[in-house]
Amino acid sequence: MKKYGWKGLLCLMLCGILCFGLFGCSGKTPEASASASQDSTVQINPLPEGVSQDKSTARLYFGYMQDELLIGEVRVFSVPINESVETSIVKELISGPSAARADFTPVINPNTKVVGVQSESNFLFVTLSKEFLEPPEDNSAQENETYEKTRKKLAVFSIVNTLIEQGNYSRVQIRIDDSGSGSGRPITLEEAGFDGTGASDAFERNGELELTGQNTLREIMECIQTKSWDTLYNYIAYKNLYGQDKPSLDDFKSELNTAKLTIGEDFTIGDEVESADGVTEVVMASYSVKLKDGDAKTLSNVPVKLVLENDVWKITYTAFKKNFLS
Repeated sequence: MKKYGWKGLLCLMLCGILCFGLFGCSGKTPEASASASQDSTVQINPLPEGVSQDKSTARLYFGYMQDELLIGEVRVFSVPINESVETSIVKELISGPSAARADFTPVINPNTKVVGVQSESNFLFVTLSKEFLEPPEDNSAQENETYEKTRKKLAVFSIVNTLIEQGNYSRVQIRIDDSGSGSGRPITLEEAGFDGTGASDAFERNGELELTGQNTLREIMECIQTKSWDTLYNYIAYKNLYGQDKPSLDDFKSELNTAKLTIGEDFTIGDEVESADGVTEVVMASYSVKLKDGDAKTLSNVPVKLVLENDVWKITYTAFKKNFLS
């Protein structure tokens, strides 16, 4: 017993050291292990916006001032993985133009909800909540009763033109979910800003409503005919190609009234040719112009140069004077 006592003691000490190395040096208590397990758990956002998203780009159409025109704003937006691009586009249209676009006007009530978007062959069916039938502001219809019919049409074609220009569908039908049941009925002609009360069919793209260079020049001509100088002023670019500013509104109106500028009723707008850089455009036009104490001068198929300013085609003051005041 005594012979092996010291060896037994040594064995016990070695076993103790070994056990400590195996179990004591792990540095993890049960609580720490549980905490580490919790830290490694993947946190999942249950909300729709937390779902993985892709990016898409589209030209979204909104109103321009209070004209019967649509103006395009190129926007990059997120598309949730569980949502179609078309649904995201309609939601972007409902949210309205960017704050920086002061001349762009919302034409869809922001409280509108997208109930559903379905497709069948070349047709797209967009079902919206009943708020779509209401103006963006509570007092809009009362203050701008004459514009309200125009706004209804623009609201429809802001959706129709934007979606069709994605290149996947040729017709879009707008449906209204009156009861909140999830099913809708075709929007009526009256609700869409047309004459009549019957249900509408699916709509085709209406390019005549878009503020292209041709339509900008047409608006300029019509403003001169009706002497709508304030509206015309909005189609004059702030700076010309040489950086010179346009005159103040008062000076501009005074110059036009002094010149007694008039344009004949039978003007025609021809082809438009956009430059390679996309910031200037030439629109061909034929018209007759008359100034104070002068004979009417007929101009046939002359080029009128426009510039792109904040996504809007406008004419510089220099080009305006050259084409209409000289």
